[in-house]
Amino acid sequence: MMDVEFFRLSARATRQWRDMELRLITEAECTDLAYRPRSGMSSLGWVLAHQAAVYDFSLNMLIKQGPPKNKKLFSLYTPGTSGDWVGTPLAQIQEYYDSSERDLLSWIETATEEELERRIEGGKVPSFFVGKTVREVLADTFTHLDYHTGHLTAIRKDWEKSRK
Repeated sequence: MMDVEFFRLSARATRQWRDMELRLITEAECTDLAYRPRSGMSSLGWVLAHQAAVYDFSLNMLIKQGPPKNKKLFSLYTPGTSGDWVGTPLAQIQEYYDSSERDLLSWIETATEEELERRIEGGKVPSFFVGKTVREVLADTFTHLDYHTGHLTAIRKDWEKSRK
């Protein structure tokens, strides 16, 4: 199925960009997950955990129409929260990201054409997603993740400028 390969490639590209940015952040010695750029953008830890919540939200709440996999972390790092890192260790954030990514990719591997064409209905779903197909939700997922990897780049660059 062409969709499966496309979504695998999207996930791989998203992961590579995020991993590269995390490596650059580490090389810049930005280890403070509470660090917020002078622009007021969300903290480093919040952005990293939010990316994991994006995977969780997409699969468990939109596609499966159930609760998030990790209710606690999900609630701490969703839109509308302060953008602060609330003390979650980096290893726990990374495990949440990795497991949520694996879960989504596993679901994609077995998805049928019918499942990919299913439209998201209202209810507790944000209006942005209502009427979209699951295929469109998946495309939005990777776009959202990449958007926040751009935030990681901005955080790193701000960190570097603040150290000069």
